[in-house]
Amino acid sequence: MAPLVLAAVEGGGTTWVVAIAHDVPTNVVERAEFKTTTPAETLGKCCEWLRSRSYDALGVATFGPVDLNRQSPTYGFITTTPKPGWMNTDVLGPLTRIRPSAPVLFDTDVNAPALAEYLDMRREGIHASSCAYITVGTGIGVGLVINGLPVHGLMHPEGGHISVPKLASDAAYDGSHPTGDCFGGACAENMACSVSLAKRYGLASTEELATLPDSHPAWDAAGHYLGAMCANVVLLASPERIVLSGGVMQRKSLFPKVRKAMQAQLNGYLQLPAVLERVDEFVVPSAHGNKAGLVGTMTLALQASTDAKAKAAAAHNWQLAVGIAAAAGAAVGLVLGRAMAR
Repeated sequence: MAPLVLAAVEGGGTTWVVAIAHDVPTNVVERAEFKTTTPAETLGKCCEWLRSRSYDALGVATFGPVDLNRQSPTYGFITTTPKPGWMNTDVLGPLTRIRPSAPVLFDTDVNAPALAEYLDMRREGIHASSCAYITVGTGIGVGLVINGLPVHGLMHPEGGHISVPKLASDAAYDGSHPTGDCFGGACAENMACSVSLAKRYGLASTEELATLPDSHPAWDAAGHYLGAMCANVVLLASPERIVLSGGVMQRKSLFPKVRKAMQAQLNGYLQLPAVLERVDEFVVPSAHGNKAGLVGTMTLALQASTDAKAKAAAAHNWQLAVGIAAAAGAAVGLVLGRAMAR
């Protein structure tokens, strides 16, 4: 039996990844990476790679903000991004024209892994309806699944820009991008993304963060801001699990700091086992590590295939029901006709 072939395009601020998986999102059999340059060049390389391959369904997840409203003329676009050259870029159009008959799902690069993490919870036997996924790298993004579905609504979550209380030691620190961010710069991304952490301590690049010891104050600052963000997410969205991923969160010693800071910000207001004695099971790393984004994008492809099959089955059942009803009506009409003829 031929495998179900899933294709994924994961669009990031520094790299775009294209991949093929068989049957399940984790069974990636082929992948390639392209540096994020201009939309024409980057999307052109992704399209060229996909065009030479066959697949049954496609998942696309990118950095945002994006337009997820299927009725909008700019559905599938990256919209008001601050990334130079990428504002109002049609991502989905050129990708879907490669295989017009292949079902496709499009979402943010954090909602997609949030869906994958949620489905993982269900497979673990956890009867949950919600999950938050937070990635911490050169930016901070928050994906949410509520009642089993990724949150869209007005747009989609942009929780990386939630307001967080500044440390006293940061009174004179304006963050990585103070003039273009929310709350006068007092937001999680501006204070705790990798760019901000490196800038705060005078590092030449974000790569130098990996050389810092666990005892360095950079990680205390990161723990404070990320913990405050998690507290906000708990209070507003009430997820049953928070998954932290991304380059910064590869520093495993950060997790206890984030959990402790979240509890401190909640200040005992929520007397729930999940945020108290079971907090180690509530704020967790992704089981997929740095592959979480790609697994999430592949999960969109699998969901697109599943939805298409369900829609086709429903249409078939409807046609069958209509045919049966028509046949029954004809039979009744024939019987009545004969009865009246007598």
